[in-house]
Amino acid sequence: MAEWIWPGSDPVLPCDDRGLAYGQGVFETLRVTPAGPVLLDAHRERLLAGCHALGIPFDADGLDAWQQQAAERGLLAPQAPAVLKVTVTAGSGGRGYRPPDTVSPRVISALVPAPSVPREGARVRLCQQPLSSMAAGGGYKTLARLEQVLASAELSDGEFEGLMAAGAGSGWVEGTRTCLFSVVDGTLVTPPREQLAVAGTLREWVVRNAGRFGLAVEERALLGADFRNHGLLLGNSVMGLVPVSECGDSIVPTNVEATRLVDDVNRELGLG
Repeated sequence: MAEWIWPGSDPVLPCDDRGLAYGQGVFETLRVTPAGPVLLDAHRERLLAGCHALGIPFDADGLDAWQQQAAERGLLAPQAPAVLKVTVTAGSGGRGYRPPDTVSPRVISALVPAPSVPREGARVRLCQQPLSSMAAGGGYKTLARLEQVLASAELSDGEFEGLMAAGAGSGWVEGTRTCLFSVVDGTLVTPPREQLAVAGTLREWVVRNAGRFGLAVEERALLGADFRNHGLLLGNSVMGLVPVSECGDSIVPTNVEATRLVDDVNRELGLG
């Protein structure tokens, strides 16, 4: 049986929680509006896949129970746009790294106001902290986010996001909390899934629907030339697509195709 912790319950998390102690857990952050959650099915699929990969016995029935209780508490359709975070850990117990014979998941829910987003253009930084091969590949949103924490610590006031590379000269593959896109002569260019620490739900949706927006798709790491010549978009399912206006000391251009994609995606998903 899972242990449920809801907003307002003022929980005390045991010090032997395996998510706290070892990062054995996953989480999802859902944009929730009066009309309901955004990309709920995709978030469900990624959360369940992550639980399976980390040996946490939290299945579709458990998630259905959580979703029903969340709906009853008004968390899936709040009066104003908000962000609902659900974290599933492997619970407590076990000796050191070795998990207990019976794992009892702990499910923690939290609701916070939706963040402000620089719709007219975001300032970004090229981070020195790389994204390691260990962090990339699975695509699950695990609690092991130390590389993103260290990259975020490089940001100064006014910088909205930091971009991370997979290694020197390898190109830029991901933001600390966003996926990256550039629109180059009718083609949506975005780093491939296997290079990403998180397989973004918005990224998957945009790639799958690119043809409807009149775009072909090319998956590769993004280069500085892509930014300078064609612009850059950031995206996640909480904020939608956001154009980049500055990268370090350089102005980042925009183009008509990218602007149209931002407008179309955000409008269709209710993320504007």
